[in-house]
Amino acid sequence: MEIMVLGRPMVHIGGNGLRPLRRMARVLLGLFALRPNRPLSLEWLINGLWPTKPPASAAANVRSHIAELRRLLAGGDKPSIETLDDGYMLVTAPHGVDALLFRELVAQARKHTGLDAARLLTQAVGLWRGDVLEGVPIPAALEAEAAMLEDLRMSATEELVEVRMSLGHEQDLVPILKGLVIEHPLRERLWHQLLLALWSTGRRSEVLEEYQRLWSLLDRELGVRPAQATTELNELARRG
Repeated sequence: MEIMVLGRPMVHIGGNGLRPLRRMARVLLGLFALRPNRPLSLEWLINGLWPTKPPASAAANVRSHIAELRRLLAGGDKPSIETLDDGYMLVTAPHGVDALLFRELVAQARKHTGLDAARLLTQAVGLWRGDVLEGVPIPAALEAEAAMLEDLRMSATEELVEVRMSLGHEQDLVPILKGLVIEHPLRERLWHQLLLALWSTGRRSEVLEEYQRLWSLLDRELGVRPAQATTELNELARRG
């Protein structure tokens, strides 16, 4: 059993992905999943679901949504939602929530090199099915956690590219990197990796073209120049 929040929030049971029927229950699932194994007060949960003006029935509504989530989670070993004196807590092992498992896999990958690092990072990046809590509004209380997860996702992607390049996969990475710089145009590390992959596969003219695209983009959007290492790579290509 796994709670999945790296994409549309759902509970994965026996090969099937089940979504809470009510939108607020899906938001509540996100509140628990992004703060697992931590006591969450009823007041905090209410503020997370209704940040401006909670209804008079807010406490009862939270309990109703928790009952729905417990029905989805019933039958498995973990995760589970436990009742505390003044709130609730999602109790889970790392593999019980995809966001937790993602962090664990990245941490393990950083202790390895080569094929082992590539395998772990591939598993980690592969957990993502979309944006954090895709399809539901991210509560203000979770904005920092969501942003950190998204940033770690990009760092893991860049680290995976770097490891695969060290294994000689530059040719396969070129189309992947071209797509990534379109999706994330201001991640200069991705641009540098693209130029390096092109240079390593003998595509000198494309290095020059992509560098010019990067130079124009950074000048227009940020008013800065490419980093020295990227500029030096362009100079190598320019000199042939």
